[in-house]
Amino acid sequence: MINVKDVNLNLLRFFIATAESKNLAETGEKLGYSYSTVSSNISTLEKQLGVKLFNRKPLELTDVGKEIYETIKRGFMDIDFAMIIANSRNDINFGKINIGCPSHIVEFYLIDVLSKASKKYPNLKIDLDTSYECENLIEALRENKIDFAIIDRLPVQYQKEVEIKEIKKSNYIFIANKQIIINDINELKNYKYILSGEKRENTIKLSNILKEYDIDLDVRLRCGITEQRVNAAKSGIGIAYVLKEAAKKAIENKEVYEVKLPDFITLPKVSLDLVYIKNHLTKVDKKFINEYIIKKDSN
Repeated sequence: MINVKDVNLNLLRFFIATAESKNLAETGEKLGYSYSTVSSNISTLEKQLGVKLFNRKPLELTDVGKEIYETIKRGFMDIDFAMIIANSRNDINFGKINIGCPSHIVEFYLIDVLSKASKKYPNLKIDLDTSYECENLIEALRENKIDFAIIDRLPVQYQKEVEIKEIKKSNYIFIANKQIIINDINELKNYKYILSGEKRENTIKLSNILKEYDIDLDVRLRCGITEQRVNAAKSGIGIAYVLKEAAKKAIENKEVYEVKLPDFITLPKVSLDLVYIKNHLTKVDKKFINEYIIKKDSN
C-alpha cells in the first residue's frame, strides 16, 4: 500500500502542469525547468505511486492518470486559494485582488469601478488580466491566477465549473463617422462594414438575423478588438458593429454616430457576467464585488 509520506508532493505539481500541457517542453517552460527535469520528475512520481500516469507518444494521461489528476487538482486549487487568503490578510484596506476582464469591458465599465475603489481604498492592490479570449480567463480562474472575471461570453464547456452572476445587459449597435438612417433593410447593402472574426459569436448571431432578410454584409475589415473597430469607424473605413457601451464616449463626443435601423430590426443583446470558482472568493473579493460590481451578496 502506498503511504502519502512516501510520495514527494512537489512532484504532484509537475504532474498537474504536465496533464494540462501539450508536451513536456511546454510544462518545463511553464514551470521554469528543463525538459529533462520534468521528464525525470514524472518518472520518479510514477515509481513512487507504482502506476503509469502518462502514455508518452503522444503525451496523454492513462486512465488511472486521469482519475488521479481529477482528484488532486481540486486539492491543490484549495491549497493555492489558502495562500491567497493569507496574502490578502482578508482586509480590503491592505489586500490584493486579481481580476480578469477583456480590454473592451475594462474601457467602458471596469475603469470607472477601479477608479472609485482606488480612491476609497488607496492601499488596495489590483492585478488586471485583459486577455482577449474568455477561454483564457476561465483557465486563469481554474489556476487561481485571477480571483474572478467579468466577461460578456461564457464558453459552454465551462458553464458547469463556475458560478455565474449577471451584472447587466448590453446590446450591439452599428456606428459610423457620419449620421446614417436606414429606412429600408436593403439599404444595408450599400455600405462597407467592420466586423469581428467570422467565427465569433456576435458575428454569427448578426449574420443569422440578417439572413432572414437575405442580407449579406460587404465586410471591408475584420478586427477582433472592439476598440480598434470603434477607431476604424471613426476614420471612415466603414460601419462598425460593436457593443453600445464600448462606443458610448465616442458617440457622446460626436466622433461616431449610432446608425438608425428600422424598428423591426432587433440586434443581439449580451449579458455582462461575473464568474468565479465556487468557494474561491476571499473576503476582500466579496467586499469589492458587493460594493462595486453587483452590490449584493456574492457568496
